[in-house]
Amino acid sequence: MSKKNNIYVIGHKNPDTDSICSAISYAYLKNELSQKQEEGAKYIPTRAGHINEETQYVLKYFEQEAPLYVNDIRPQVTDIEIRKTAGIEAGLSLKKAWDIMRGARIVSLPILEDEKLAGIITVSDIAYSDMDVYDNMILSKAGTSYKNIVETIDGEMIVGDLDGEFEEGHVLIAAANPDMMEGYIEPQDMVILGNRYESQLCAIEMQAACLIISIGCEVSPSILQLAEEKNCIILRTAYDTFITARLLNQSIPIGYFMIRNNLTYFRTDDYTEDIRGIMAKMRYRDYPVLDSEGRLVGMMTRHSLLEMDKKKVILVDHNEIGQAVDGLHEAEIEEIIDHHKLGFVETIRPIMFRNQPVGCTATIVTQMYDEN
Repeated sequence: MSKKNNIYVIGHKNPDTDSICSAISYAYLKNELSQKQEEGAKYIPTRAGHINEETQYVLKYFEQEAPLYVNDIRPQVTDIEIRKTAGIEAGLSLKKAWDIMRGARIVSLPILEDEKLAGIITVSDIAYSDMDVYDNMILSKAGTSYKNIVETIDGEMIVGDLDGEFEEGHVLIAAANPDMMEGYIEPQDMVILGNRYESQLCAIEMQAACLIISIGCEVSPSILQLAEEKNCIILRTAYDTFITARLLNQSIPIGYFMIRNNLTYFRTDDYTEDIRGIMAKMRYRDYPVLDSEGRLVGMMTRHSLLEMDKKKVILVDHNEIGQAVDGLHEAEIEEIIDHHKLGFVETIRPIMFRNQPVGCTATIVTQMYDEN
């Protein structure tokens, strides 16, 4: 059940036995009535302070658990609608990250290393990576895996091992004749070429690390054999040379472009009142949310705060703000059940307020059991 449907039944600070037992009993009654009326609300017995010895004895005697301890009822990040987003690995390609964001209609993805938040990649980061001009060693500088390259160009590896990385060398297009190629191909380069046997042979002899054969051209057995002998990887793609060259940069791992430093994230137990200013200052679209152990829970947006509902509470055994749980001004009071004098709690709308001159609030709750 969504936390939006939770209603906290809570007594006063420094709770006595009446306050604790009334919270437990009234929450139980409300849950029973809620099921009959199909309201969908869930009532949570709660306490605003530590339990004294007398109350501990009573709870133990009747085999009841102590109510949930809440020292501040202000809305927290955990009360907000958090989008469940699985973290991705830093080795994922830019193209794959873009496909995920486009498919889910989101603008950012959290990146995990050892199950901890390591960075964030956004649509803007991917756009900048595509628009900026890089030298022809960007793939090797980024340690791009051959698996990413094959996936990005919709290709196949016909010689070599997918588990490797392109770690050094340039990316070149073999547009010249073999005599000129000898002047600019260096060891460990990646060369994009077509079906010209002489060009393929020249690139392998010049100790190229990888050949990418475009337009799905067949490769002769002798070239395949020589490539294996020289430890030269051969990939093949159905794309032409222009499309292949344009796509290659999209195979770079997102870890090369992701935001690593000064990440802005929130914890599930952060109070929304405290994060509003941070959101207003940073103006990001999405923010990662971590649990108390630093594990990723999901992502939240600035609009989440606007759509957030206040926590709903029922006060038992008190009706004065000075006795109430901290942060009550940020909560929505649904009911008050009490036997004390009237105080100064204000509500935004009419509520059910039951106040009777009896010995304890539990007496009133007992009457309500009988009435129902």
